[in-house]
Amino acid sequence: LVCAAGQAEPAHYQIDPIHSRVALAVEHAGFSHSMAILSVQSGHLLWDAGNPADARVDVVLDLKRLDFGDADWNRAVLGRALLDVQRHPQARFHSSQVQVLADGQLRIDGELELRGVRAPVSLLARHNDQRRHPMPPFQQTVGFSATATLSRAAFGADAWANMVGDTVALRIELEAARSRGGERPASPAEPADADAAVPAR
Repeated sequence: LVCAAGQAEPAHYQIDPIHSRVALAVEHAGFSHSMAILSVQSGHLLWDAGNPADARVDVVLDLKRLDFGDADWNRAVLGRALLDVQRHPQARFHSSQVQVLADGQLRIDGELELRGVRAPVSLLARHNDQRRHPMPPFQQTVGFSATATLSRAAFGADAWANMVGDTVALRIELEAARSRGGERPASPAEPADADAAVPAR
């Protein structure tokens, strides 16, 4: 969410889905924390370096590409009892307020839509770099790291409470390239049916 200092107008950045990912971890039966990777489908950033409070971010997540590293777990998590991707293939986060903290980090408050339910979520983000990308087409590029936690029950994904923890920890890595029009994200294709019982392992 940072562009060149002194720029008069907010700059639009288009999120790079190749280099933007969300890692998540959730407790598994009290033994460990299962980890997965989730792709960022699309999105955009808007930032005025002289007025951080006007910053905005809008991100679409492609739930059907969630990967726990095991086909059975993937089917179970994507099924109707949890993420229900057949009816809700996307998750979407859009910010409502950005605050610059004393240590330079950004607190990004916003709303996450998941399984058709909207609930507030706060991110703690750090700006990593902003400069002309060294590879063609040499666009101005920004990068960020962020963390957040959320309750899956807040979104109605409360199945298997004795096996799967309620708190989901998120780590977010994001890159975005300067764009002229600040295009809105496109919707991903509908996923294949994914409805399964919790795996026995």
